Amino acid sequence: MTGPSIVLYHRDAAGRDALARALGEFGRVEHAESFPHAVELLALSAAACVLVDLPEDRRARAALAQAAAAYPHTKLFVLAGDLPFDAVRELVRAGVCDVLRVPIDAPACAASVREALAEAAAVPDRLRGMSVAVTSGKGGAGCTALALNLGAALASQGGALVVDADAPPFGTLAVAGDLEIGGTVADVLRQRLPIDPRVLRQSAAPHPAGFTVLSLWALPDDPSEVEGMVAAVVDACTAIAAFVVVDVGRPVLAAQRLLVRRASLVLGVTTLELAALRSLRALIDALADGAGGPTPTLVLNRTDREASYTTEQAAAAIGRPFAAVLPHAAALRGRADRGELAVAADPEDPWSASVRRLAQTIVARRRDAVRSALGDAGARDDG
Repeated sequence: MTGPSIVLYHRDAAGRDALARALGEFGRVEHAESFPHAVELLALSAAACVLVDLPEDRRARAALAQAAAAYPHTKLFVLAGDLPFDAVRELVRAGVCDVLRVPIDAPACAASVREALAEAAAVPDRLRGMSVAVTSGKGGAGCTALALNLGAALASQGGALVVDADAPPFGTLAVAGDLEIGGTVADVLRQRLPIDPRVLRQSAAPHPAGFTVLSLWALPDDPSEVEGMVAAVVDACTAIAAFVVVDVGRPVLAAQRLLVRRASLVLGVTTLELAALRSLRALIDALADGAGGPTPTLVLNRTDREASYTTEQAAAAIGRPFAAVLPHAAALRGRADRGELAVAADPEDPWSASVRRLAQTIVARRRDAVRSALGDAGARDDG
């Protein structure tokens, strides 16, 4: 089943099985054969909760404290008989969430675990990051370059994660960013690992510009595997970074359309080419006919004096103004070929400056949303 990963190690088979059944109602239970095995499973699955017998060996108890320090978001429970108060206090100081009595009372133990998991999950949505979907009605509009440069521009504003969600095999974030991407979200699912922020961090690649890059899929069949987990992926990503920029490109797949509808902000990107303008108009209509999702904010990319249409004519044809207009940049393609980011290589370039202004607009929108959600407390400016 889907849900939080729970690692369980208990010597008594009857008590272990009873507790596993009780825990199985709200999580995926993984049985460990020993205390070291439990620590290994914790490292592999970034478990939300670990329940282990109190180690008898002093070294093993030290390892217990090390595991608690290494995984501060994991709820760690110790199964033990009667212990003196000082021993319980030391365990709590070492990072143990609670000590559960043995012989095991499965319903009572499960209730304690459920309460701890609910407390960990009770992070207000208003404190999650902002998902920005970068999409277009036609290939070649510059979604990938914009997504990467936005990631760099947003990295200093609370952290940024750029997600490659272009339809396989057309995902190019790794190539454009000159990165070696390890696993994908589809790989995580195939390994039966949870869609958890700590797991996804391990699959993401750091970029020198200060953000990280995560690929959703690589193979043609991968999107169908990820489709049912799109909501969980977006939630996990927005728990990792304040700004999650999703390079969707042309949303031809159901999973891509779900990503667009789950976004806090959708950037609809086009150039001044007639086919691109018509495609953007069609995309806007298609999103309007879908089940929810924000109205796209329009971005005109690579405006050129030699174009057949003016910005005003393009806006009139689409029926809506452009929120951002990015000028033509002769060096942009060459930088992309070299894996360079324009905002880092030439921050004074007009295209780079326009991307930074767009980033500031996104930051202001995020700030206003948080202040609105927090009410009077969020309206105070602490400087």
